[in-house]
Amino acid sequence: MSTTPPAAAFRGPLAAHAPGFEAHLLEQGYSARSVALYLSGIRRLSRWLEDLGLGPEHLRTEVMERFVAIRGGRDMGWPSRARPQILLDYLRSCSAAPPSPPAPSGPFDELLGAYRRWLVGERGLAPLTIEGYLRTARRFSQECCGSRGRRPVASLLAADVTAFVLAMARTRSPRTVNEIVIGLRSFLRFLYAEGLIRAPLAQATPWMARASLASLPRGVAPGVPERLLQSCDRTRLAGIRDFAILKLLVRLGLRAGEVSAMEVGDLDWRGGQVRIRGKGASRDVLPLPIDVGGAIVEYLALRGPGGPVRQVFLHAQAPAGPMTMSNVRSVVREACRRSGLADTGTHRLRHAVATELLAAGAPLAEIGQLLRHRDVKTTALYAKVDLAALATVAKPWPGSGR
Repeated sequence: MSTTPPAAAFRGPLAAHAPGFEAHLLEQGYSARSVALYLSGIRRLSRWLEDLGLGPEHLRTEVMERFVAIRGGRDMGWPSRARPQILLDYLRSCSAAPPSPPAPSGPFDELLGAYRRWLVGERGLAPLTIEGYLRTARRFSQECCGSRGRRPVASLLAADVTAFVLAMARTRSPRTVNEIVIGLRSFLRFLYAEGLIRAPLAQATPWMARASLASLPRGVAPGVPERLLQSCDRTRLAGIRDFAILKLLVRLGLRAGEVSAMEVGDLDWRGGQVRIRGKGASRDVLPLPIDVGGAIVEYLALRGPGGPVRQVFLHAQAPAGPMTMSNVRSVVREACRRSGLADTGTHRLRHAVATELLAAGAPLAEIGQLLRHRDVKTTALYAKVDLAALATVAKPWPGSGR
C-alpha cells in the first residue's frame, strides 16, 4: 500500500519523484513507518525548494546541508540527520540531481587506479587485500617519489625500496613489516610488468627475520563454540542468520571473507556440497554437513528472495544488501558479548576446528585440505599442539631417568 502523500498535499519540484523514492525505500527493505518519515521529509524539502525558486538540479550537497541546518532533523521528519544523503543519492541515480563532485585527484591516482585494475583482473585478489596493497603502494609512492610526485616512478632504485622497508621496521613488529613487504612486492611487480621501472625491484625488498613456525595456533576453550551458537535468538531473522554463519565458522573453519562471499549458487543441495570462494580466485568444494545445511535452509526460507543480490547472507535491517567480511566478524563479536566471553575472532574459531580434528585423530593432510592451506608448512603448525603424538618422539631429559 502506497504511503505517498496525496498530490494536493505534496507540492514543489520533488513531487514527481516521491513515488519512485517510496518504491526505492521499500525495495531496500525499509519499514512502512520509516518510509512514511522519509516521505514527510521529502515533502518539507520540496516546499522549501519551491519557496526559494530552486529545482532538483540545484540540489547539491551544500544545499541539502543548508536545509538540514535550517529545519533540523526532527522537524524534517527524517529518522536522523544523516539520512538526507539517501534521498540525494536516489535523485542522483535517476539524474534528477547533479552528480557528486569528483574527489580531488592526487599525483598517483592514475597509477594506483591502474594498479587496482591489475590486482582485480590479473591477480583476482579479495577486496580487503586489494585495499591493503593500495595503502602500501600509496605510502611508498609518496615517500619515495614525493607527496606531489616530483620524482618520476621510473627513477626508483633498489636503495629506495630498502630504505622504505627499514623505515617501516623502526616502529613496527617484524610480522607487520613482512605484511607490508608482501604488498610492496606486489606493487613493484606491477610496475616492472607495465614497463614503468627498468629493474625487477621486488627482489630488493628485505624480509624481517622470524623463526619458522615460532608461534602456536590459538584456538578456543572447550564448549565456546556451543555457547556462541546458543546465544543466537532464533526467534528473529537476524538470530537465525547469525546461527547459520556461526555454524559455517565452527564446523567448516571458513574465513570471514569466505562466508560473506558465499552465493546461493554455491550451495549444491543435491550433491551435499558447498563451493568456497577462497583467497584470490581459488574455488574449492567442501562437503556440506547436514546440520550446517539445515541452518542455512532455515535462514534462506525466512529471508526470502534476495532480488539481484546473489550472496547468501544479507543485512537484516535496511538498507538491504550483502554482508561484508567486517559484518561477519561483528557477528562473532556480538555472540561473544552475549555469552560473556572475550572476543575470540573468526580466525581462532578456524584454529579450533583444526585442533579438534587433530585430537580426533585426523591426519594433517586432511586438515590441510579442509582448511585449504596452500602450503603444507601452514598445516604443520598444528603438529605442535598434538601433545600425544609429540610425546612419542620426545627424548628423555638428561639425568631425569625418563
